[in-house]
Amino acid sequence: MYHVFAKRKKYSEMLEPILAEDSTFMKLAPSLSGILKYLDEHATHHDYMVALLIVLLAESGFYLPSTDSDNLQRPNLRSLRIPKDWKSQETGIYEMYFQLQNVQNINCKLIVVPLGDVLVLNFFPLTQGKVTYTMSIRTLKYVNPYSSDLCGRYIHLKAMSHRFKNELSTPVRSDVLYEAKVMGPSLQALPTELKIKIFVMLDFYSLIRIARCNSHFYEVYKQARVRRLKTKSG
Repeated sequence: MYHVFAKRKKYSEMLEPILAEDSTFMKLAPSLSGILKYLDEHATHHDYMVALLIVLLAESGFYLPSTDSDNLQRPNLRSLRIPKDWKSQETGIYEMYFQLQNVQNINCKLIVVPLGDVLVLNFFPLTQGKVTYTMSIRTLKYVNPYSSDLCGRYIHLKAMSHRFKNELSTPVRSDVLYEAKVMGPSLQALPTELKIKIFVMLDFYSLIRIARCNSHFYEVYKQARVRRLKTKSG
């Protein structure tokens, strides 16, 4: 009997959702259920959405700066929290600072502006020549404020997670890694010399399109164009 119980427990643990997008109507991911403990009965649907954003940022490697200067432990998804002053009582605007894990010398800022049932998200690194990434979301598309069960509070989590990470957290992560000169899993984080070699191999129309992505790629494009001309003339 004990072995049967142990197997069921192990099987249940294997089915535990890891990412927020893996949450079901039966069980939330531990990171999401943990952070929701900081919300009370007066929390709005926007509060629930911004709490979800904190979880999605943590899944991308962004964490709130530790308040304990002696805490050198690696942050984890099960210990997420909501800052005390995360929302202005006068304007309802949310403002929080984040740090990418292992790049603690560069802060990033998240500003969330509520406009009716829409939230306008702005996320950017606090660096020179920073780029601000923006997206808007209809909160009621992803949050059900009428659900009495926390597991039913969120809907379409996978779509929300993918869109947020594609449009905000991943681009900012690439910018931070590039600024910190840390190799990252993106084209922008590659060494400039390697990017030039890649650009040289692109066809003309692909090269023009990628040069329009941002100012950095445009500078690489100009260097690649010069090298291509030298190769042809040689």
